Amino acid sequence: MTSPPRQERAVRTREKILAGAVDVLVEYGYAGMTMQRVQAAAGVSRGALTHHFGSMSEIAVAAVDYIADQQAAEIREAVIADASVDATVQMIHQITRRPTFLAGLQLWLAARAQPELRSALQPGAHRLLGQIREALTPLVGDLPEDQLAVFVDGLLSLLRGLAIGAVLRDRPEREAQVLHAWISAFR
Repeated sequence: MTSPPRQERAVRTREKILAGAVDVLVEYGYAGMTMQRVQAAAGVSRGALTHHFGSMSEIAVAAVDYIADQQAAEIREAVIADASVDATVQMIHQITRRPTFLAGLQLWLAARAQPELRSALQPGAHRLLGQIREALTPLVGDLPEDQLAVFVDGLLSLLRGLAIGAVLRDRPEREAQVLHAWISAFR
């Protein structure tokens, strides 16, 4: 049996490292993210880790795109073309309750004090906003453009707030009521 080409192995190793970084973010938060923890979570050697990433900030910046791409893929897979606005928002809400979303929030909080991380977060945040807007536009397309922008931006802010709130109190029924009230405000 032949081994996969070097480039394929490198891509797989990089993905393992980024998945490990997300696991570390979820378990320890950004402040507890270390090269050693990422290495252990990824199951790679120190040399493999440093070959792909020279510093913790490089890993964090790459994890930003990895998380954004995962969330965008989850949204694309979850959205059903003929679903209602309520059902679509509930599907998106379930995605924001997953560990990858919480890991992304860890990075958002850290970006407040780190301009490099803040700059790295912006493209992924814009992609995620675009994915959610694309999913919702056919369902609320009768809204004027400015109201659609407020609806989607407000929904994302609401989802982030609910995700943070769920850390201390897990109340899915109340969250569903809050989301339904938000949607009703635009009808």
